[in-house]
Amino acid sequence: MTSTSLTIAPGIYHLDPVHSSAGFTVRHKVSKFRGSFTELDGTLRVSDAGEVHLSGTARVASIVVKSGAMEADLLSPRFFDAERYPQISFESTSISVAADGAITVTGDLTMRGHTESVTARGSLGTVEDDGHGRRLVGIDLETIVDRTQFGISFVQQLPGGEAAVETDVTLNVELEFAST
Repeated sequence: MTSTSLTIAPGIYHLDPVHSSAGFTVRHKVSKFRGSFTELDGTLRVSDAGEVHLSGTARVASIVVKSGAMEADLLSPRFFDAERYPQISFESTSISVAADGAITVTGDLTMRGHTESVTARGSLGTVEDDGHGRRLVGIDLETIVDRTQFGISFVQQLPGGEAAVETDVTLNVELEFAST
């Protein structure tokens, strides 16, 4: 990520959903299966002392995969159970940024009503003026979670005994925040 500055000016920054994405990748049999969520919301708060807090949500019903039937299955109680648990949320508990823009974010991820602490790593970039008088902050993060810890315990065995869907899921977010 290109950066003109690694200092984040104090203030409240709101997620730009047009320039942000949240997705997942999981091994399915012999390849990777990908999905994403199109309805995101988030806030980045930076105190005068430089403390950074990140929070966000993804609306489960906004899931997109390459099959409508598979989308319906993922929304069902076998997977995300969107009717009972309509959103996935995240609240940071600590954020550290290195001089080179490497960022580590630890926080509470809640899916299906269950919360686990996760740590994601990635990169941070800032722009002091986007040409419209706003400061921008970009954060790209990746982490791996065990889906069964969140109650997504679907199991299907292949004839040889291997799992059809792995339990480890890679979560990726590319977030752009703008000052208000």
